[in-house]
Amino acid sequence: MMKSISLYVIIGLLITSLVFSTGITNSLENKEIPVGRRYAVVYYGWTNDYVTKVVLERNYTIVIAEPYFEIPEERKERGIQVYVYLNVLGLWIDKLDWVKKNHPEWLLYTKDGKVAKYWYGLSFMCNIAVKSFQDYLINRAKEYLKKGFTGIFLDDVHLDINQIGGPQYDTPVYNETKYGKWTDALIQFIIRLKNETGAPLIYNAGWSPPSSLLMKYMDGVMLEAHPTTYVVTSDIESITKPKYCCRRWMDIIRVSLIAQEYAKKGKIVIALSYGESDDIYEFSYATVRLFDFYYWVSKPIIDSILNASVLNLDLGNPLGEYKVEGYIYYRLYEKGLVAVNPFKRKYSIVINVPDNWLQLKRINGEIYEVSNGKLNITLGPEEGMVLLLEKTGKPSQKEEIAIIKQQEEQGKTNNIEIGIIVDKLRKNLSGIAAVLIAIVALTLITWDYRKRKFKQS
Repeated sequence: MMKSISLYVIIGLLITSLVFSTGITNSLENKEIPVGRRYAVVYYGWTNDYVTKVVLERNYTIVIAEPYFEIPEERKERGIQVYVYLNVLGLWIDKLDWVKKNHPEWLLYTKDGKVAKYWYGLSFMCNIAVKSFQDYLINRAKEYLKKGFTGIFLDDVHLDINQIGGPQYDTPVYNETKYGKWTDALIQFIIRLKNETGAPLIYNAGWSPPSSLLMKYMDGVMLEAHPTTYVVTSDIESITKPKYCCRRWMDIIRVSLIAQEYAKKGKIVIALSYGESDDIYEFSYATVRLFDFYYWVSKPIIDSILNASVLNLDLGNPLGEYKVEGYIYYRLYEKGLVAVNPFKRKYSIVINVPDNWLQLKRINGEIYEVSNGKLNITLGPEEGMVLLLEKTGKPSQKEEIAIIKQQEEQGKTNNIEIGIIVDKLRKNLSGIAAVLIAIVALTLITWDYRKRKFKQS
């Protein structure tokens, strides 16, 4: 009888092992996206068949969209995170009369006594320090999340309300004596939003580097107009008929290096560029791929997905950090490389690439030959380059040793990750496993007992 019981216990353990192995498989399927395949779709238009098709066919994993965006049914099984847009500075102008009638305390005014407006007068500003306005925004967020959105994207997050101004924004008057510091009220709102919704948050940092104060509570950050932008004027034609340009390189690098530290810690960093030409596409993509960011490029009115080849590339993972040779920045990837000349003169360099690389193709079709691990490139003023690996040979002995070492290290990392997963599963499923073992063993013991009784009779 002891042998039978041992057999049943073993069967029960095997079933439990199957539960564990299934959990491990599902967890490992959600592996990190290669840096060279990181995209974040930023789309504020209506859902249509084309947009849904593009998101699904290209396996995009992050989407930022308006509340009326219809989320694809395949979102969960594909692991797509869809963040809903929420502007925290104010509301659309069509809500102004309703707010004046029901919540006049929300409104912010200019020094001339006019309602403070922004985005070419299409929106008006509200006071985040007023609790009822916070309640309103949080309730809207909760309603959006019920529709299936997985997170919240916060736009127009300004740490200092007194610094708002320029062509697209009025400068409001804020009563700090009455309401306290604007920054404190903003942080209080973000903490409430996080606690009351439990949803991941990404915020728009605009042209500024990520704020260490805000990043304590954020799961990610967007760098808007990074690295290419458009000329901003007080005329709405600046967005309907945009003139594109590149930001100063020193600002791009400064912001990128700060954001890169958050990307290394597992935060989502999205670089949203603006432009509509092949030159801008290649420059912006190459610049962003110097770092571990998610990439997107669009028109200023973000109601369509551009037909740009850089929106569907896979460079794999990087072969190290970016490097600088002469005046050119570059970074090697498993499946190619990116290079950027941010200056106003033409420069040429020789790049050391893996010995087994033989030929690369630029996204415009140009072919680049590699000789003994050396690649010659020339870039014009403010030019970016994306080269995809076209032909390879046998790795050198040195590279084979490096590959083996990398695989060994990856194996150690995977073992550690699997160990962590198993430990979590044991903690979460230990009760279920015990019940399963008991049920299986008891059932089989009962069946064996009845079988024996039947034989005896």
